[in-house]
Amino acid sequence: MYKDIASDDKSIQKFKTYKQFTFTNVDTGSGVFGLEGVSGSFHNFLTGSAASQSFGVYNAASKSFGHSWDTWYSCGTFFKLPLYFQIRGCYYQYDTIPNPKSITTRYPLYAGGNWSRKYPYNRDDWGSIVPRELHDTVNVITIPQEYFGEEVKPFSIKILDDSSDITIDLRDDGYGQLYDYAYSSSFATGTLTAQGSGSCIGNVFYEHGIVAITNTGSSYTNIGLGTGGDGWSVRFQATKTSYEYSYLCHVNEYQFNGTTNPSVATGRSGSISIPVGAQYIYDGEITPTSGIVNYQSAFDLVLPPASQSYLSSYSGAGGNLQAFTTHSEFGTYITNIGLYNDTNELMAIAKLSNPIKNDKDLPISFLIRFDS
Repeated sequence: MYKDIASDDKSIQKFKTYKQFTFTNVDTGSGVFGLEGVSGSFHNFLTGSAASQSFGVYNAASKSFGHSWDTWYSCGTFFKLPLYFQIRGCYYQYDTIPNPKSITTRYPLYAGGNWSRKYPYNRDDWGSIVPRELHDTVNVITIPQEYFGEEVKPFSIKILDDSSDITIDLRDDGYGQLYDYAYSSSFATGTLTAQGSGSCIGNVFYEHGIVAITNTGSSYTNIGLGTGGDGWSVRFQATKTSYEYSYLCHVNEYQFNGTTNPSVATGRSGSISIPVGAQYIYDGEITPTSGIVNYQSAFDLVLPPASQSYLSSYSGAGGNLQAFTTHSEFGTYITNIGLYNDTNELMAIAKLSNPIKNDKDLPISFLIRFDS
């Protein structure tokens, strides 16, 4: 018994859900790292002598079968020079289109994501937003996608750093800029000072889980680089888009009043369905030593021995029905509603908390909702 659901009775609504995470400088095993990028020349760049940071357990070089293995760290080693140019190339490289904020400063390319974006995150103009700037160093806090999901939720970043005499509190403005929360008033009004506490401290690239601290002021030099008790923490919210499906199922008068339940058929109290070739164990068991098992046909288990053949199954109520089914008050009860696709494959089942009688004289509707 199937019935099509009209397009007007179907609805799919999407909504975003968020989950908060907090990581510290000791959580490097999770992939959240505080890294330093430094500008310089690639001439004669050698990994053995280049400036780098290593995380995790150190594994010394060893020899096996005549081969010498390099030393390595369980979490990894990151080189400062390539990191700087990677950040610069992805987020701070400028194109040739004039920038309305400055004749000499161009738009930053967003090479790592949307090439068409020329304005700050979630904006279609510059307003009071300062174009991104990168100096000779950059401190980067990385957040793996397995934690931020689709993107880091704007306005959710909070970085606490104890590397200086005071705890510095950095937050994002929802447009991809970091600011010192102690000077939030001056940042909000745009009364910024060059290299000062009211300036833009860095940027957040929400879709990639990258936090870049670019301010070279002395107060922010070591943000995200501290270790031990003088370390740092980052708090953020991950984003996931979920969907709510709604289906309105109508049962009109005199619809779905029949039944295929075998229990209403005379002489039948239940259904039987046996797969072809089905067997069951009637004697013995599998053991590590014997491995001997005796089987019997499943038909002999559920049907009495007889010389005649049996069907492997029988469909619902057919033939003569019980007398009570002819009563004027007899009606079916709805307990489950199945949702099928166009090829009649069962996709979802809605279970009612209580059986609902399907009165043949009254229409009834069911609203089914579920999230994914």
